[in-house]
Amino acid sequence: MVHLDVLIADLALILVVAGIVTIIFRKIKQPVVLGYIVAGFLISPNFDWLPTIVEQQDITTWADIGIIFLMFGLGLDFSFKKLATIGGSAFTVSATVMTMMILVGAGVGSLFGWGKMDCIFLGGMLSMSSTMIILKSYDEYDLKNEKFAHVVLGSLVIEDIAGIFMLVVLSTISVGNNVSGPELAGKLGLMLLYLLVFVLVGIYVVPSAFRRVSRLLNDEMLLIISIGLCLLLVVIASLIGFSSALGAFLAGSILAGTIQSDRIKALIKPVRDLFGAIFFVSVGMLIVPSLLVKYIVPIIILSVVVILGQMLFSTIGFLLSGQSLRTAIRGGFSMVQIGEFSFIVASLGQSLGVIDDFLYPIIVCVSVITAFATPVFIKNSEKFYGVLDRKLPDRAKLLIRRNTSENQFTHSMDPDWNQYMKTVGIKTCIGSAVLFVFYWAGTRYLAPEIAHVVNSTFAGNCITAGITILFMLPFVNFMYTTNNTIFVKLWVKHRSNHLPLVTLKISRLLIAAIFIALVLRKIFHIPFALLVLAVAIPIILVARSSWMNGVTIAMEKRFAANFSDRTLVKAKRDRTEDRDYRWLNESLYVIEFEIIDPDFRKTIIDFTSRRDFVVTIIRIIRGDQFINMPSAMETIQCGDILQMVGNWDEVDACTLLLEKDKAIEYTDADDKILKDFIYGQRFEGMPEEKELVCVPIKLDGNSKFIRKSIRNCGLRQACGGTILGIERGFLPMVSPDIDTILRKDDMLWLIGDRHMVDRLIRMGLMDE
Repeated sequence: MVHLDVLIADLALILVVAGIVTIIFRKIKQPVVLGYIVAGFLISPNFDWLPTIVEQQDITTWADIGIIFLMFGLGLDFSFKKLATIGGSAFTVSATVMTMMILVGAGVGSLFGWGKMDCIFLGGMLSMSSTMIILKSYDEYDLKNEKFAHVVLGSLVIEDIAGIFMLVVLSTISVGNNVSGPELAGKLGLMLLYLLVFVLVGIYVVPSAFRRVSRLLNDEMLLIISIGLCLLLVVIASLIGFSSALGAFLAGSILAGTIQSDRIKALIKPVRDLFGAIFFVSVGMLIVPSLLVKYIVPIIILSVVVILGQMLFSTIGFLLSGQSLRTAIRGGFSMVQIGEFSFIVASLGQSLGVIDDFLYPIIVCVSVITAFATPVFIKNSEKFYGVLDRKLPDRAKLLIRRNTSENQFTHSMDPDWNQYMKTVGIKTCIGSAVLFVFYWAGTRYLAPEIAHVVNSTFAGNCITAGITILFMLPFVNFMYTTNNTIFVKLWVKHRSNHLPLVTLKISRLLIAAIFIALVLRKIFHIPFALLVLAVAIPIILVARSSWMNGVTIAMEKRFAANFSDRTLVKAKRDRTEDRDYRWLNESLYVIEFEIIDPDFRKTIIDFTSRRDFVVTIIRIIRGDQFINMPSAMETIQCGDILQMVGNWDEVDACTLLLEKDKAIEYTDADDKILKDFIYGQRFEGMPEEKELVCVPIKLDGNSKFIRKSIRNCGLRQACGGTILGIERGFLPMVSPDIDTILRKDDMLWLIGDRHMVDRLIRMGLMDE
């Protein structure tokens, strides 16, 4: 009973002092979070002028509950749909800031002579800006609807998600105070599996359950069920070996997808605010004045590092994402602080016993200083931009303006951007996972086996590295290559897209280089940084290799066929029953345009085969002359009417390039799908001998074309036709890449003139 009285007395002291201090802070227009921290210091044993908390251990437990509800609330505000609409700009900004600040933070800690784990955790603490403080400042200055604010808030969402992964990584690194690659990968893999399982549960079970019982739920029951689910996942996460923050975040994410999400947010908010306040008060209780005096120099230096580092790297991130200098400056000046997630990282390090006691109060002070500085920087960002714009050399301003745009945030909402980012994200994640598996298997299992067989250590190492890297190369190519047609469209649409597109390519190149370098470092013990630079050039050569591209394409197509086997079989059956249907009929388009540039004299290969996409010029109309299936070296000139076939993205990309050069003008002919074009020739008065036809041929095991790429098989030279599509088993491939390897039993769809059909008959590839 005495213990209960003490607990109530402590809570009363916390809430009364916190309430008074936060009212004062609200009056002076400062973030409430800072008020809680100051209140915590005032009632801590380190401040003698006010009553002090008696049972600090109980308050620590309540603070842990506060972290749970803070992360639960963060999960309720998160949705995968919202993440998908953020665009590439926010990803670029958050990746730039977090990567560089982790490195800077660890480096500054090393300069201070702090321990290894202190430096690693310090990097994590300095890498994330404060969502609460930025939102408070935006509300105060009415900036939430500004374009730069949308990118900043999107970046904060990504940082919060990345922070969840960071907690897992730091927890794993902390075990034994060393970094174990396989152990870390296993932990991350288990976390991803955990996320996947519970996201599926969230999608398929929880929303349906809420719909069924929605009429029975009042506010009390909904609150109990929501908190119960949150604590259940916290317990499960802890049992698996993850932090309670991950379980709470995941519970919030699951409930965010239900029809009751808004109602749950409203009910949870008072609970979250209460326990969140206790957490921030507990943070303030850890401030020790003597430590602050002792470490005043690191506090000042770290505050300067946070302000300048966050501001500089976020501004660079904005510019790399194609934002204008004005947007970059205003966004960069917003992200000059650290906040609540830094406290969570510090709490993790302290609970694990891997960081020194002085680090927590130092970070609290740095957070307070940078939080007070935030409104000042946001308020004066426009003035700073004006000064910088006047002082910046004209050449630098011209370079920035050519490669950025005030409307880049709108551009990044382009459906092509969403499609490109989806492809990049999926390929990077899959490629990284597979590359790590090969690294882990090669260095942990293959190396000992080779050592047993080969007597020479150096030779064994070379064989191990060679075999491991050989298996990794197709996935390096898979990760690096994306939808080049969409890349070209984005490149042509807006010059401000150039920097983000190049940044994404370089990022994927570095990721691939890091995995290759890990293998070589583990085997040959060469400095890691030198290895990353050394393998970057060979990776570029591999990515541009036709042979490796063909291997990757074959691997992708086989996976696609296996993954969609049932669907493809059904589609094939439906096509077989409908004799008039051809699978590429609705997939390929024929467009017609006229060359109007009097100086335009280029061969076909200059703007088709040498591009990063596949289109086919099937006919040139030059006065009364019809040139069917012109050769790649045929020269196109002003006045020529071209008919081009490809899928919609390909013909769109090609015409965008030609429109940019003001070289073409569309004719009166409507764009047609291939079927309508082929059948419509007769009604347009086309002479029969000049008609184009589209026919299928099947390759048997004796064909001289199998096991060769489309580029090198010689089929076009042999029959005068062009491959428009391949049907491999049940898998259709429209406009296949020219590095695609032809295989036995492939069904090829060729387009050409009547002479092509005669040649195919003579070659035994078609029946008469």
